[in-house]
Amino acid sequence: MLEFTILSVFAALLFGGVFIYVGSFSQLIYLSQVFPDKIKSFQAINCWSSTVVPLSKFIFMFTSSSRLRKIMELSREGLTAVSENSSAHKQMLAILRKAHMVSWLVILNQCFTHFVYLILPVFFTILSNDRYLPTMPGDIYGIFSKYESPYYEIAFILTIIATLFSVINQTGYIVLFVVLLAHELGHFYAICEILNEIHGIVYNQDLISDAIKNNGQNEEKESSQMMATEHSLTEIQKPKKIQELLVFCVKHHQFIMRFHAKIGDLYKVIFGAHFLIMVIVLVTTLQTLNSWGLINTALTGLTAVMPLVVYCFGGEMLISSSLAMADAVYACGWEGMRVKQARIALLILCVAQHPLYYTAAGIFIMNRETFGDVAQVVYKIYAVFN
Repeated sequence: MLEFTILSVFAALLFGGVFIYVGSFSQLIYLSQVFPDKIKSFQAINCWSSTVVPLSKFIFMFTSSSRLRKIMELSREGLTAVSENSSAHKQMLAILRKAHMVSWLVILNQCFTHFVYLILPVFFTILSNDRYLPTMPGDIYGIFSKYESPYYEIAFILTIIATLFSVINQTGYIVLFVVLLAHELGHFYAICEILNEIHGIVYNQDLISDAIKNNGQNEEKESSQMMATEHSLTEIQKPKKIQELLVFCVKHHQFIMRFHAKIGDLYKVIFGAHFLIMVIVLVTTLQTLNSWGLINTALTGLTAVMPLVVYCFGGEMLISSSLAMADAVYACGWEGMRVKQARIALLILCVAQHPLYYTAAGIFIMNRETFGDVAQVVYKIYAVFN
């Protein structure tokens, strides 16, 4: 176990050190050298900000292990709280399966973009007489004549190591966020499923009551006794079942709020940092679009914008699931319940009127409106510089 820990630390220092040297450090040196030139400065800022994003994710994952462990324990607690044979548990599993598919899409996206990022320079090098490196303006600091042998090979190997560091950290970070979001969404939809079950119980109870009221004197005595027995079960057992399910909904919603508070506190700072950095990436990507090559610029922009898309539309799904629970409470049949049960349902409805959401640095709500605002701001900045 100790050997594994030492190897892990050594690998992290090796990959992280190469990544900082090739990316952030070299680009800052290059930026200081070309600062008066607007286009070259934007290129250096674009590369520097693009490398800061995966580096910040690595720092986040490295420093948040204890808090992530507590959140994972809460996730297991929430899963065990839902009965395995219930429709709510099936709904939870369905949401988690969808998250599994989304995670694989994230992995494929990251692998594809980083692979193309590395393979295109090799392809261009084979087809032409010039040497090409991935989108790294200027020299890697201390390695001059990077397009000549043996510096090209050294620079390319260092770039591969840095790219592996980037893809591993970005993929792991985004997949973790998708999984935690899926657990939170699953709990909301599990409560919705239970509320639908309550509606079904109340609805069936009303049907039986109406059937007994409409039972005429000409019916057989045995049939009337059977209906009376069913009515008795409805009056005694079904209200208890409704009470049990409503109490579970209250307690499970309290659990969701604790779970959400842990996730919100964990991601609030990193969301704010990425919110600012990715705006810089998008602005500089547009500025260098005409001077740096469409393919490389598009890959940089795509890799940078995907986390923002996941944040904003994931936050939008969380808000929608909160509102869906409010609708399910309103339609659960509270008007046909006993007074005590109806009060519990209305209490859940009052609490559900305030949907849960993620924020960036406690300021910006992560939803699709925020994503649209970011796009507008980026375009306005682009228009000012051009």
